[in-house]
Amino acid sequence: MSFDIFLQGFVDGEGAAGDRAAAIAVVTPLLAGPVSDGFGRIVTADGEADIHGLGEDNQGLMINHVSGRRIWQRIVDVAIAAGYVVLPIGCPVCVVDEVMIGHLPDELRPDVVLVRDGGELERAIAHA
Repeated sequence: MSFDIFLQGFVDGEGAAGDRAAAIAVVTPLLAGPVSDGFGRIVTADGEADIHGLGEDNQGLMINHVSGRRIWQRIVDVAIAAGYVVLPIGCPVCVVDEVMIGHLPDELRPDVVLVRDGGELERAIAHA
């Protein structure tokens, strides 16, 4: 899938950095090569994706050009580790913990799906 999937922290309705170090720790073993200008490519046994926002001054991440099935679990792993909300463009807002719903801006709350693993995230996006 080539659409953009944003991962962003929220606190009291405002964008927040989340635990960036934890996000990078999950992503780093998946990188297929060096990071350049905050961009990298992550690879799993059955697919890959582009990842943007790996620079030090970025609050969240963007993932696109997703292929394979295992990558969805890695996206959820990053969201859990960093406390990120998953925001796939044109799809429901996906949270990995119900507590996150209370921190979302009001305009994002009506269309929220709780996802606990990569399969649930993939289904939430596929059914949008």
